[in-house]
Amino acid sequence: MPIVIPVAHDFSCPWCWIGLFQARRLQREFGVEIEWRGFELFPESMPWPEPTISPKTPENKPQTPSRLSLLLMAEGVSIPKIDRSSQMRTQNAHQAVEFAKTEGKSDQLVEVIYKAYWERGEDINSVEVLERLAHGVVKNLSGMTEAIESNKFDDQVVNFDQPAYDLGVYNVPTFFIGDARLAEQPYGVIRKAMVASQKPSTETDLYQDIEFPSFIGNRPYVFANMVSTIDGKIITGERDEQVGDLGSPTDHFVMRRLETKADAVMVGSSSLRAAGNQWNPKTEFRIVVSVSGNIPWESSYMLNGKPIVVTTTNATFEPPEGVIVLRSGANEVDWTSALVELKKLGIDVLNLLGGSETNASLLKENLVDELFLTLAPKIKLGSVTPTYAGGEPLAREEVMKFKLLSCVAIGEEVFLRYGR
Repeated sequence: MPIVIPVAHDFSCPWCWIGLFQARRLQREFGVEIEWRGFELFPESMPWPEPTISPKTPENKPQTPSRLSLLLMAEGVSIPKIDRSSQMRTQNAHQAVEFAKTEGKSDQLVEVIYKAYWERGEDINSVEVLERLAHGVVKNLSGMTEAIESNKFDDQVVNFDQPAYDLGVYNVPTFFIGDARLAEQPYGVIRKAMVASQKPSTETDLYQDIEFPSFIGNRPYVFANMVSTIDGKIITGERDEQVGDLGSPTDHFVMRRLETKADAVMVGSSSLRAAGNQWNPKTEFRIVVSVSGNIPWESSYMLNGKPIVVTTTNATFEPPEGVIVLRSGANEVDWTSALVELKKLGIDVLNLLGGSETNASLLKENLVDELFLTLAPKIKLGSVTPTYAGGEPLAREEVMKFKLLSCVAIGEEVFLRYGR
C-alpha cells in the first residue's frame, strides 16, 4: 500500500500554493498518497487583520528577498500576477474537499480549487463556483452542495488559531512525515525526511545468502542488476539524468547488497555521468566503459578504490595517473579478451550495472551469467527510451533464453533473478 502523507493546508495561503507543487513532487518521486487536511487560517469568527504600514526603507539600502520569495525561487514556483481577493474565506472549499474524499477524488479537487484561486482569482468560497469546479471530478454534485450548505464536515475542518495549535499546526502547509512536522520548508528538507522515514522498511534478507561461483574459466562470473518500469524502461527523465527515483529505497538497499557480493562493478560512461558525483560502490574495483573518454574523473566512483577504464585500442584519450586502462578491440571493445584481462587483475565476480548498450554488448557475446531485475510499478513509455539492453535485435533463432531462479514481491516491486 502507498504511504499516506497528511498535509495541513489552506487554499488562500501562498505558502500552501508552493506546498501543492511540493506534494506533487513527493507523489512522483515516492509514490505516496497525500491526505489533504483543511485548516482555515481566517475562519468566519476571526476578523481580518488591520493593514500594517511597513517602515520606510532607506534609499541606499539594497533590496532583500522575503522568506516567501526565497522559497518560491528555490522551488521554481511563481505566484501568477492576477487580481484576487486577499480576504478569502475557505470553509466551503474545505467542505467540498471533505465530500470529495467520500468518492476518492479529494486530490483532484484540491488541485482544481488551488488553480482557480491562484491562477484565475475565483471566489472559491462560493457554492456556485465550487459546483462548477467540481463538475467532472465529483459525481454527486448535489450531495456535495448539501454537505457544504449544512456544514456536514465541520468537525473535519480545523480553525486557527488555538484549535490548530492544539494539533501541533502553527503554520501551513505542514507535512507530517514519520515523526517529523515540516512547515514552510523547501522540498529538499521534505525529501530528506521522506527518505529517513522509509529507512526502517528498506531492509530485507533478499539475496543475503547468495554466493556466486569464483571460478568458471578464464573470465569473471558476470551478473547484471537493473531496475526498470513495467514497460521495460530504465530511466525516468532524460538519458543524462539521475534515476534514483525509479526504484524504491528497498531496491537501493538490495543493489548495495549485491555490490558486496562482487569484486567489481562496471558501468558505461554515460550511466556513470548520470549517476552523480557521490556514488561510491562497495567494491574495490570500479570499472567504466568508454571510447570517448568523457568520464567524470573527479567523481567518488573514480577517486576511491581501484578505477579501471575499459576502452578500445583506437581510443585517443589519456586518463589521469593511477587509473588502470584496459584496451581491447579496435573500434569496439572485444569483451572476450577484456574479461580475461579483468580476471588477471583479481576480479572473479563482476557486477554489471548498465547502461543499455553496455549490457547489450556483453549479452550478445553470451558473457552474462545471471540477470537481476527489479520491476518498479511505473510506466515511462517512449519508442527510443533505453531498456534493460539495447543493441541490434537478435534473429528469432538467436533469441536468448534464461531460467527463472527466484521471484519475490516486496511492497509494489517485484525482484526477479534469472540464470543462463
